[in-house]
Amino acid sequence: MSLCCRYLSKLSQENERQSVIYHMFPVCPNRNKIWISKCKRHDHINVKYARICSDRFRPSDYMDGMKNRLLGLNQKKILKPDAVPSVNLPLQDNVEDI
Repeated sequence: MSLCCRYLSKLSQENERQSVIYHMFPVCPNRNKIWISKCKRHDHINVKYARICSDRFRPSDYMDGMKNRLLGLNQKKILKPDAVPSVNLPLQDNVEDI
């Protein structure tokens, strides 16, 4: 079972369903640091194993799966290369982004 690296909020616990996708941390060191800072964890995050759930991203953070759409297959959620967790984060994070 995968868990979101954000604190286990009610949202993460309720969303242990198939529609939630767990994304690995980016390999790029700069983007990796941004994702870690968005998590607002006080303990160490082992990015090799940590995941962030799809509830932390906006629909616009995903690429259009045109190939799957044209073939009539299930849509696969693929994050854009510059996507950053920005939804359902601590309040202070949302204020800083504005």
